[in-house]
Amino acid sequence: MSILSNKTEKKAIKVLANTLRFFSNTDLLFVSNEDAFKAREAENILRGIIEQNGYKATYTKGKGTKLTKNRISRNQYANELF
Repeated sequence: MSILSNKTEKKAIKVLANTLRFFSNTDLLFVSNEDAFKAREAENILRGIIEQNGYKATYTKGKGTKLTKNRISRNQYANELF
């Protein structure tokens, strides 16, 4: 059971990011349509949690998973329509 907080710790985001690399290995395996859909859905949910907290996860073989903080410049807004 987890401890709920107002903000997710970077350590928790890192743990979620570390699991993303295993989703790419399922492409070459025999998986049913329903299971493949659920796995892709789970991957998208994990990526959404990471991105919602302002990070981007990248995995490089030999170097591991790297979290980078998304930066928004002063002139760029997240909800910009024009």
